[in-house]
Amino acid sequence: MTADRTILPSGTDDFRDRRDFNRLDTRGMGLLRIQGGDRPVGNGRIVDISANGLNLLCDASWNDRVEQGARVEVMARLDDPKEPFFLVGDVIWHRTVAGEGCQVGIELIAPAPNDTADRHDDNRDWRALFLA
Repeated sequence: MTADRTILPSGTDDFRDRRDFNRLDTRGMGLLRIQGGDRPVGNGRIVDISANGLNLLCDASWNDRVEQGARVEVMARLDDPKEPFFLVGDVIWHRTVAGEGCQVGIELIAPAPNDTADRHDDNRDWRALFLA
């Protein structure tokens, strides 16, 4: 997505219509932390992923702890490959899912063309999974 994207209002169900890349249904777990926070917010099940982000299904209490626009760090461990990815992104939507908890949509920060090893995340490697 472009830098001028709008953050969707809470409860909006058209988030799936605003994708730039195809989503892959996959299994895995994600551990979420608000950037600069001293402890994880919690963990959740990965629902689907794309080159630009991921969708987590987590405990309903996240709805009160995560805000749209928040910069977050995610340790995402897909079932295949087994190694975790350390990702940085922004919460672009979240919503309560009756009987299941809360869903959080995270858009990853795109690596800059001249990105160097100064960044300490796996966002470039994550995108390579889809764009190779």
